[in-house]
Amino acid sequence: MVTIHIPWSSKTNSNATWNEITANIVNHFGLPGDKYTTELNENYMNFNFLNDHDGLLCKILVSDYL
Repeated sequence: MVTIHIPWSSKTNSNATWNEITANIVNHFGLPGDKYTTELNENYMNFNFLNDHDGLLCKILVSDYL
C-alpha cells in the first residue's frame, strides 16, 4: 500500500486548490473504494493506494502540492 499524504498548508489553503487536487485524482483513478481509500482530518488528507504503481502515479500528479 502507498499513502499519499497531503497536508493542509499555504500551498493547499483554498477550496479551488482542493477541488483541483481531488478532481485530478478522481479523473485518473475513479471514486474511492476500488483502487484507493481516503482519510482526512483538520491537518491533512491521505490517499491510500492498494497498487504501488497507482500510488506513484498519484504522487506525480499532486507533486506540486507536496
